[in-house]
Amino acid sequence: MFISCSILGGLRSSSSPERVLANMIRAMVHVKNAGYDTVELWYSNLPDWVRNTIYESLDDLSLKAYSIHLPKFLVSFDEEEFRESVRSSFELIETFGLKVAVLHLPEQDYLTSSRWAKRYEILLNEAENVDCRLTFENVPYIKDVDLYIRDEIAKHNNGSLGITIDMEFMHLNGSDMNRLTTTFGDSIANIHFRDSDGRLLGDDGRRHYLIPGEGEIDLHQAVKTLHSSGYRGPLTVEVSHRHRDNIIKAKQYAEECLRTL
Repeated sequence: MFISCSILGGLRSSSSPERVLANMIRAMVHVKNAGYDTVELWYSNLPDWVRNTIYESLDDLSLKAYSIHLPKFLVSFDEEEFRESVRSSFELIETFGLKVAVLHLPEQDYLTSSRWAKRYEILLNEAENVDCRLTFENVPYIKDVDLYIRDEIAKHNNGSLGITIDMEFMHLNGSDMNRLTTTFGDSIANIHFRDSDGRLLGDDGRRHYLIPGEGEIDLHQAVKTLHSSGYRGPLTVEVSHRHRDNIIKAKQYAEECLRTL
């Protein structure tokens, strides 16, 4: 296993490609200064010059991009926005040689819609074309999400579809790593490494992302279980970059977990 860091926690709402790019570069610099060598990118419908500048920035910082988080609400995009987002995202995936593309499932009501079915197949085909594994994240707003993802992987049975296990969501779903490694085996392609206290929102009513070691999950045991199952992919830290110490502490905790193997 190795340690990666998502830049998503370092991005702010932006209204222009220039600001999005500035936020991305700032997040990558913070990640590099925190001691990481590998990142999980985020990307959407952006001009080609943004992709090219990201590529150059990664090279300048000696960072490797391993995975990407696709836009979270693709099913709600209009047709033109969806096509452009898919085109730009998968051109970036191919250019960078990314191994994993993370996708949030749509809301429950969309899962049986023809709109979702069509777009899901397009995404899966695009992933196959660039030799990148499309992974569903175990989001907590889908009933029996683990079973849904398991069944979808079984339908395709070609290695192109897998799962990104978010440890916070695992905890919120009432699951554990032993159950998930037994269910998914080598379909596990990515881990979002963060803690959970059983709540999505903090006392201030805003979404909070607990630093590993500050919640209720036995992360040391979870990592041991992953290792015993044969998983050798990334532990992708996904916490807020608001304070740089967050990603530093998270990396240190992940390193402690790996040292005990």
